[in-house]
Amino acid sequence: MDLDDGPSANVNANGGNESSDDEGSGGDVSTSDRRRRGRRRGRRGGSEGRDTTTNGDSDGASASSPKNEAAPAAAPEPEEVVEDDLVDADDLSEILARLPDDVPEFSGGGTDSTYDDDEEVDVDDGDKAARVAREARRRARRGGGDGDDEDRPAPRKRSAILVHADPDSVMAAVLLARDIRQLDGLWVYPQEDLMTFFRSIATDLRDDTPIFVIGFSPSPSHDVIQASSLYKGRLTWFDRQVWPPEDLAAMREALGADAIIGGDGGDSTLPLVLETCSRRSRFSDKLVDLATGRFTQHDFERWGRLWRFRAEEIAGKRGDIRSDVAALLAGRPSDLSKEAALVDVPPAPAEVEWIGANDFRLVHFGGHVMVVLDVDQGMDVHLASRIARERYSASLSLARMVGEEVFVFAGDETTGKRSLDYMSIAEHLVDKMEWVDGRADADHVSRFRIRDLERHPERLEEVVGEIAMGRSLLER
Repeated sequence: MDLDDGPSANVNANGGNESSDDEGSGGDVSTSDRRRRGRRRGRRGGSEGRDTTTNGDSDGASASSPKNEAAPAAAPEPEEVVEDDLVDADDLSEILARLPDDVPEFSGGGTDSTYDDDEEVDVDDGDKAARVAREARRRARRGGGDGDDEDRPAPRKRSAILVHADPDSVMAAVLLARDIRQLDGLWVYPQEDLMTFFRSIATDLRDDTPIFVIGFSPSPSHDVIQASSLYKGRLTWFDRQVWPPEDLAAMREALGADAIIGGDGGDSTLPLVLETCSRRSRFSDKLVDLATGRFTQHDFERWGRLWRFRAEEIAGKRGDIRSDVAALLAGRPSDLSKEAALVDVPPAPAEVEWIGANDFRLVHFGGHVMVVLDVDQGMDVHLASRIARERYSASLSLARMVGEEVFVFAGDETTGKRSLDYMSIAEHLVDKMEWVDGRADADHVSRFRIRDLERHPERLEEVVGEIAMGRSLLER
């Protein structure tokens, strides 16, 4: 039914069974009756049309319609004027089905891209409660309160993002940009050019533009602290590295306790950024899986391998990278697949050769095989863990970056009815061992930190033993 069926039906009402009944009665049809029959044509015209009273001779109507014979001749027709102003429920469903969906847009640098293959998923109450709990724990660790931070702007205004020149920070910046959706710019610089941003680009931004810094340490500390303090209330800083305590305290004082997210060690900036994101989508989840080594082989072959390679290339650039990541911001996997099919296959990741050239410790317990590895600097911990599990046919992995204290406990997704609960193992270790600390897990990666591991290497053995004995937690 078209939206203008109603007016046209008032003019052309002689159709179906109604037409034959009226002709038999030999009378003229009133205007109100024609309007009512126009609303009833089609599905309901055959039955309800015969109940309509005409202005002609009542005997003639009775002769042509036996059904009218049973009704009292003098009985007035019930008033149905209300029906003229209502739309049938079935017709309304047809109308709504043809209306276009409200498609959100990404605005960044003059070109707007729609999320054709993307679907927003509202965060349910459980996820909201988990995020609030994580925020409370993070504030408790920092010792920060409310105070001035209550007036910090929500990350939904047109914003500027500065990202450190490494693939992990680039992926985190892309996900943050997808959450914000409106950008004044997305710049990548190495650590030594940090002050270039504050001395030139930041000064050209509007006074109310939120600024997000991802993956940088406050170095040189004096200059960075002084420059960043000028943007208090609209600058948020994410970093996975361990900052000197005095720098961490000074930055929190300059920007506010909630403005510094991280600075206490970790293997990735990604979960720190995701803790602040309020939107979720299927494609954003795919990017998280790609960054954390949980990607499916199907997606990796279609477009994931190309974009892991490109993330490393983009990290080597300087300046605004919005045009380089526009396809990820748009979020159309079909377009990514078409493009990947037209370009040369990127070389294999360096992690493949590195895993093949080294041997690693294997731990067997309860039908599981766990590979333990120290990953060289510059390698991706998540990708190296996945490749090692494939090489050794291991179901689990325990990995860290060489010289760091944060471990990632992971495994491949199972296809059976019971999946493995990696997060519960990290929670168990944190609860049981005083020297084990939890780490950000908004990307659903099980992480924990073993304090003073260099001085107490035996603590790793205790953790491995506890994981083996915690099989019931893992398989519940």
